[in-house]
Amino acid sequence: MRVILFYTIASFLTDLSYGLLKRETSDFYIYSTFTIIEYSFFALFLYLCFKEKVFKYILLLCSLVFYGIAFYTLLSKRTADFDSLSASLEAVFIIIFSILFLYEQIKDPAVFYVFYSKNFWIIIAFFIYFSSTLFLFIYAATFTDQQHNSYWGINFIFNILKNIFFSISFAMKKSEKNQYPMENLYPDT
Repeated sequence: MRVILFYTIASFLTDLSYGLLKRETSDFYIYSTFTIIEYSFFALFLYLCFKEKVFKYILLLCSLVFYGIAFYTLLSKRTADFDSLSASLEAVFIIIFSILFLYEQIKDPAVFYVFYSKNFWIIIAFFIYFSSTLFLFIYAATFTDQQHNSYWGINFIFNILKNIFFSISFAMKKSEKNQYPMENLYPDT
């Protein structure tokens, strides 16, 4: 949970400083740097959530690919205002990792009410946000200023929704490990 709290703080500070940094540096560098920071927090959170080692290895391998591409595009600045390749790759990887997490939860017989888990709400926030903005990120580098102003509201709406799901997770009480054991589901009558 602390990882998501630190991500939220980093996101808030980035949004606050965007106006100041925009005058001194290109939007491309601001977006690219935040994409790397955002992916790092989400990947760390997912790595800590995964129980199966194979999923952790997949995450590490995909992270190597992501960082290689993200740092290459950051240093070579191949696009004008938005780093579509890194943001799109981040979205695809986080969607895949979210599905793997949900699969792992479904497969675990000890987890009956997955929606009582704080991690579930965070993963759902990832999944909805990145699923909703994937195609926006793919095409963002080709947008004109007018198109950017028209379509970027999609990102704002789903960013707010993501933060609502984070808030739900933060507001939940810490649950005991096996609060709803299987033997309580079928009482002897």
